[in-house]
Amino acid sequence: KGELNRYESIELARPVLVSNRKALLEKWLKEDKLECSEELGDIVQPHDATLALSIYLRANAPAKVVVCFAQSGQFDKIVLYCKKVGYNADWNTLLMQVARLDGDKACEFALSLVKEDPPLISADQVVGIFASLNLVQQTTRFLLDALKDNKEGDAHLQTKLLEMNLINAPQVADAILGNNMFSHFDRPYIAQLAEKAGLYQRALELYDNLDDIKRVAVHTEVLNGEWLVNYFGNLSVDDSLAVIRQMLEHNAAQNLQIVVQVAIKYSELLGPQKIIEIFEDCRCNEGLYYYLGSVVNVSQDPAVVFKYIQAALSTGQTKEVERIVRENNYYDAEK
Repeated sequence: KGELNRYESIELARPVLVSNRKALLEKWLKEDKLECSEELGDIVQPHDATLALSIYLRANAPAKVVVCFAQSGQFDKIVLYCKKVGYNADWNTLLMQVARLDGDKACEFALSLVKEDPPLISADQVVGIFASLNLVQQTTRFLLDALKDNKEGDAHLQTKLLEMNLINAPQVADAILGNNMFSHFDRPYIAQLAEKAGLYQRALELYDNLDDIKRVAVHTEVLNGEWLVNYFGNLSVDDSLAVIRQMLEHNAAQNLQIVVQVAIKYSELLGPQKIIEIFEDCRCNEGLYYYLGSVVNVSQDPAVVFKYIQAALSTGQTKEVERIVRENNYYDAEK
């Protein structure tokens, strides 16, 4: 007998599939005894997706062909097929279907779509679809690849990428910021989120406002000491003095060591008299003693030497006082 028509093919296929005789159906298809149609593909689909795909291809049912390719992860074939048959797929709906089934496959698919020239879907549309399904990891993977050229026009997506990770996966956000991959995101907003997430170093790297810097810099219990001391090299003289004052006022016991290191390293830049004034205002004789102890032997300022003698006496360092009086030529004996 020759080829059966569409309806005969469907009616014959039903009992064959129910009795699990799929091989017989494949034989008839190879022998062109059945008329391929979208409906026949729909009946076969639950039993054998590959066989259904071949039916859809022969039936010229592009919408179903595209879904089959997507569900089986053959993304490279989708765009080629659409171009070949002149089919304009609904990429948003298709990506949503794939994302509901498999987030990782959806990520690969999305990247293939945005890399077409021109792109078949926008990065914003991808992020919207993934976000609606709460696919944080897949959105992150997608954006890290899609934004790798660090374009100014993608500033809002850079912000979105950092925002979602600072809220959901701070360690990932920390790594992204640490790699300096992006430079166009909303710095003040991301700095606030970094601070809330406890990523104080990243917050300080991003903040420009002095009040923000003063608020964050006091957390020396979690900040890397060496990094924080070097950070002061980026601040103006006035800002540096304001921050070390804040650190001593906030918690002198906790922050003293870092403040002394900063004072010693930037002594000439900040000015000994201003540093001395801050230690005295905060009644921090111990800090003043340690700071001046590192500069007194190279200073030719009698006032510095005198302040060091005072600090040494107030902290009970009498032998140090005797040494300075004996060896230093710049102190004012009358004082």
